[in-house]
Amino acid sequence: DVAKQVEIEGSLLPADGTIPTKKFATSGSSGTPVQFFVSDMNAHYNTVRSLAQYFMEGRDLTLNRTRFSRAPRRIQDGFSVKKKDGSLGPLSGLFKCGTSKEFLHINPNRDLLFKELAKDPIGYLVVQPGLVESLFYDIDISFLSEHGTRLAILIDEEADEDLRNRFSAAGIPVRAIYSSQEVGYIGAECKDCPGAFHVAQSNVVIEVDNRDGVTVGGNRLGRVLVTHLHSYGTPFVRYDIGDYAALSKVCACGHDGPALTNIYGRKKRLLKRADGSVVPFSVTARSLLEIVKCEEYRIRQTALDTLDVEIGGVGQLSADQVASLKSLIKERAGDEFQVRIETVQNIDWGSDVKRLGFRSEMI
Repeated sequence: DVAKQVEIEGSLLPADGTIPTKKFATSGSSGTPVQFFVSDMNAHYNTVRSLAQYFMEGRDLTLNRTRFSRAPRRIQDGFSVKKKDGSLGPLSGLFKCGTSKEFLHINPNRDLLFKELAKDPIGYLVVQPGLVESLFYDIDISFLSEHGTRLAILIDEEADEDLRNRFSAAGIPVRAIYSSQEVGYIGAECKDCPGAFHVAQSNVVIEVDNRDGVTVGGNRLGRVLVTHLHSYGTPFVRYDIGDYAALSKVCACGHDGPALTNIYGRKKRLLKRADGSVVPFSVTARSLLEIVKCEEYRIRQTALDTLDVEIGGVGQLSADQVASLKSLIKERAGDEFQVRIETVQNIDWGSDVKRLGFRSEMI
């Protein structure tokens, strides 16, 4: 039952740390539903590899860890919380460490969520950028620093430059994680070179296939192929996870190991134009919520000249709201796109457990 599983910094793991070997469905990072087997060895290894980053970067283990995972279904107040004494999971008995606070969320009640967050120092905040944008769309994020956030660890999707600047203004360093549900940890963002990810060579072998690549912003990018070194249930060999990136043998910081840069695809934030060119595209939750206060939204490129927008939890939009939404999206995508807007009670996310705000079906 996928509902009994939670994500540990980007990789699907069981809530109690152990599961029998079984088959379960995932959205597939490529966007194609994938079924694969996992075993309790997958869970044990992925947990330890995720926590290893804290030791590798010399992070203070005594700080609390507060992490957010998307809930598979609606919950009262939009979130639930589970608190544990040790923030290092199975390693908590070996090291002095802070507490762990795990939130499952789906359209959380902001006031109640803030009250819960304020009860304990946040410490390491493991969170999706989209959630931060939606919670703080009309206020600054100083609340997070005031309540003890020492580092924001971003998972599941990219954070745009505006959100990173907001964290910086609040005095909160940012570190992103590159991972997938199928293989877990792929890379950790370099603390000296934002946007560059040191490949987790103990977990994966990364290749970039340039035969069917694209050019974005003058950079030639290829498809990311992942070979998982700990496929205890289902092997993943040269697995195309649907992302584009550039691969170098070393990082610009001096790290002597492969690094990925210019990664596109974790939010499928590339648009394909009618002339065949590919360009970045991003509409943040913050910018959209300034126009309409909705529970959820989804934007899909369904044709070379068409963007379909679904607004969830809103009965009807005013003419001004429709015009403003179309203007916002055309500003980011281009006037050549037809923008179709539909309001729905609930968006049918199907097997897309990450509930990505944008996906192109043309790439």
